[in-house]
Amino acid sequence: MGSEHATVTVKLFGVTKSLAGSRGDLAIPLAVGGRVKDLVALLDAAHPQLGELIHKKKVLVSVNQEIAHDDTTIQAGDEIALLPPFAGGAV
Repeated sequence: MGSEHATVTVKLFGVTKSLAGSRGDLAIPLAVGGRVKDLVALLDAAHPQLGELIHKKKVLVSVNQEIAHDDTTIQAGDEIALLPPFAGGAV
């Protein structure tokens, strides 16, 4: 009995776009009911530089235009983006 997968599209901006070979988005096959941490693990395997930035909190993951946490569940059709740091001083 295999788990179902849905392909989610991850939008890239700024430095994340550069690290993915100047692509504007990535299609990632994620298990249905997968969470942000599962997505990050897949990104880590396919694009280690992106994964490293996410782990260091230099890039944030957003789901439906809201900053997501590791346990945020991703549904098919959700808008997912990797947000690079914004210009300005440290928070």
